[in-house]
Amino acid sequence: MKKFAAHLIFWLAPLLAVHAHGHFTGKGHVHTVSESKQVYSNPDCRATDSCDLKRFTLTTIVYEVWFSDDPIRPTYGNGVIMEYETDTVQALEKYAVVQFKKGCVFHTSKNGAGKIDRNISDVVSSFGERIPFCFRDWVIDSQDTDPTYNSDPEYGRFHLLRWNKPGSYDRRTQKFYGVQKPKKPVVYMTDYPAGAFITGTGVKNVALEFKTCIYKASDVPAATHRLDISFAEPLTCLDWQNVYIYDFDKAVFQTDLAAAPRWEEPAEPAKAPRIPLSTSVLVLLALTLFSFLILRYHRLRKARS
Repeated sequence: MKKFAAHLIFWLAPLLAVHAHGHFTGKGHVHTVSESKQVYSNPDCRATDSCDLKRFTLTTIVYEVWFSDDPIRPTYGNGVIMEYETDTVQALEKYAVVQFKKGCVFHTSKNGAGKIDRNISDVVSSFGERIPFCFRDWVIDSQDTDPTYNSDPEYGRFHLLRWNKPGSYDRRTQKFYGVQKPKKPVVYMTDYPAGAFITGTGVKNVALEFKTCIYKASDVPAATHRLDISFAEPLTCLDWQNVYIYDFDKAVFQTDLAAAPRWEEPAEPAKAPRIPLSTSVLVLLALTLFSFLILRYHRLRKARS
């Protein structure tokens, strides 16, 4: 069941924003541990000519997903709802959200000798390709070449913006901006990246940092590459993390980035294997060399005579 965790979290995501502490599903339940908000009210709007942007809000949700086949060990994760409001519906398309990310999703296991093995096997969609889910430096978090978060190559950067009843993020009542425009100029998107959990053979860990930024849409290029993180000056950026790193000694997940592996450290160079030589092999090599020298000596004497 755990291998389906990411897909189930995606479908259960709308429930995570509800204020109840437990949300039961058919095969388990989602438990909201905590919820916090960061609100940017655009106080210097005159200096940036952006006074039609009323607010930009990032709601961070800490959650656990409990599956019926594993009532002891849940999946841990953090997710966000990114929402902005303008003074008119028409002004919604004057702004664009771009998210940046840094870090890795990795697997660990502890062998019989007590050594912790680490590997990166998860992949993620990034700028039109599937690549290992490990970014040692900041990159743009986008599946296609448009850096705008949740843009669509066919329908554009605003089509998948969502809106809902006031205060609700329920998937059952949400509508897409590209299908039907809202009456109130408030739109949102969500992000629930990979979760962390224990399996029968090891642990899936996440150590991810995010910067969720809002820009004037005219400042965001239609296409770029993932490393182009300084393409323009954002109106603001709000930070959040999704960090769950398993401590085998304490048997708990750490949520501090200080516990993350130091990815910049190079791996220890592989040493050439030492092949032991037995005494008989050494004697044989010595005799072969001695025979070669004797033969060479006789040939030289014969050539001189």
